[in-house]
Amino acid sequence: MNLTIDEKRKRLKHIIKETGIVIKDVTLSSNRKSKFYYDIKLIVSEPEGAALIGELMLAEILKIEPKTRSVGGLESGAIAIATAIVCASFQLQTARRVSGFFVRKSAKAYGLEKMVEGIVRTPVAVVDDVITTGKSVMDAVSALRNQGVNNINIISVIDREIKENLLEQNNMEFHSLFRHSEFADYIDSKLVQY
Repeated sequence: MNLTIDEKRKRLKHIIKETGIVIKDVTLSSNRKSKFYYDIKLIVSEPEGAALIGELMLAEILKIEPKTRSVGGLESGAIAIATAIVCASFQLQTARRVSGFFVRKSAKAYGLEKMVEGIVRTPVAVVDDVITTGKSVMDAVSALRNQGVNNINIISVIDREIKENLLEQNNMEFHSLFRHSEFADYIDSKLVQY
């Protein structure tokens, strides 16, 4: 896409508003109840959404740590996002491209019995679609640390800005493309109609 980073960000924000916010009573993976849901998996499953997320996440990752060599996170939320980032990196010089990995929720009981699949080269970026409490990210970080990987950065598409965030409680810095507060007024206007 021949758009600037700011134009891509505005476009992705528009897509999230139009198709990535579901107004409905839901239970989140954290067991919290919510009247809305950020469905980033839906957006990253479409070509434009995948391209925008891949390019914007890659740009942010390389801004945080220019030497990042691998991206991934906990199945299943991070798989499509990591794949989009890996594909976006194909446009870079070979030495700057990133590889991908994913962390299983539990190790396979057969085959190579791996907990982490794919290619992990440090420094790594652990990615996620939405950070609510940060548990998924913490699980991925723990699995990587158990393999001796310590140079880890964290980034999500959206930070729900929940106060009881495990990442903050563990003094772990994390980044996001968007914060919930950027969508709060829009969501509130939809909730009135709900």
